Amino acid sequence: MNKPHKLTLPLLALSSGLLLSSVALSADDQKAEAVPAATPTAVKAAPAAPQAAFTIPDPVAVVNGKTISKAAFEQYAQQLRGKAKVDSPDASKSLVDQLVMEELLVQQANKQKLEDDPQIKQQLEMIQRSLLASTVVRRMLSENAPSEDAIKKEYETAVAAMKGKEYKASHILVDSEDKAKEVIAELKKGGKFAELAKAKSSDSSAANGGDLGWFTPSMMVPPFAQAVAKMEKGKYSEEPVQTPFGWHVILLEDVRDAKPPTLDELRPQIAQMLQSRMVNDYLEKLRAGAKIEINEIKVSATEPAKAEPAKAEKK
Repeated sequence: MNKPHKLTLPLLALSSGLLLSSVALSADDQKAEAVPAATPTAVKAAPAAPQAAFTIPDPVAVVNGKTISKAAFEQYAQQLRGKAKVDSPDASKSLVDQLVMEELLVQQANKQKLEDDPQIKQQLEMIQRSLLASTVVRRMLSENAPSEDAIKKEYETAVAAMKGKEYKASHILVDSEDKAKEVIAELKKGGKFAELAKAKSSDSSAANGGDLGWFTPSMMVPPFAQAVAKMEKGKYSEEPVQTPFGWHVILLEDVRDAKPPTLDELRPQIAQMLQSRMVNDYLEKLRAGAKIEINEIKVSATEPAKAEPAKAEKK
C-alpha cells in the first residue's frame, strides 16, 4: 500500500484565554424559490441576483445611553469569522442583537458591582495576562516570518533523512509454517502467485491476489521488511517469513528509490517548525535576561485519618 511520506514536526502551541460571549446567529430566513421544471426546449439559466450592499452605522446601537460602536461590532464580527455567517444584513442584525443583549447583561453586572468581586477580578487578570502574552508572541512571529532560504535548507535536511528504497510486493498469509511451505512447493511447481493468494491467504489483500502496493520498510513489521530488503526483484521467498500476524510467502515485484514529498507539500509543516524554534529561542532569551526566583514547593506527608471506634447500640 503506497502511503505518502509524513514528517512529524513539533509545534509549540500557545493559547490565549480570550473571553467571548456565546453567540448563536440565526440562519437566513430567505429561501430560494422553487425553479419550475424545464420544458424539453433549452432554457437559459437566470443570472444570479447580485448581493445587496449594506452599510454598518456608527454606533450600531445605544443601550440605556451607552453606545455600541461600529469598531466594537467589527471586532466582534472578526472573532466570529469562519465560525458564523456575518456577511449579510440579516446576519449582521443578529450580531447587533447579541451585542445589545451582552450590553444589557454588562449593565446588570455593573449594578451588582461584580467588578469588585475578588473571583471576577482574578479571572479578568488571568484573561488579561494570557491575552497580552499571546499577543507578544503573535507580533514577534509576524515580524520574523521564516525566510525562503531557511525553509529550503530545512527541506533539504529532511529529504536527506528520507533517502531509501520503496518496495512493491504481494504476499500470502497463513497460520502455520507447514501451510506456508505447502504454498512455496506449489509455486515451485508453477503455481500462479495471485491465484494461490486468493485461494489460501487469510489477509484482506487476498481478493487482490495478495497485492500490497508500494511501501517503505518503516510501514511494515521488522521481520517482513528485513526479508523484503534481502530479496531479488521478481522472486518469491523460498523460506516462510514469520511475523506476529502469521507466516508469509512474499513475492517482490519491484524496487525503486523512495520519492520524497515536494517542497510545497512540506512547506506548511516546515514553516510551523521554524516558528516553533523561533518562539522557543525568544522565550529562552527572555528567561536568560531576567532575574527569576522560584520558591520550592514543599510537600508534607499526611497521615491517614484514624477510624473512629464503633459505638455500641443502645438497647
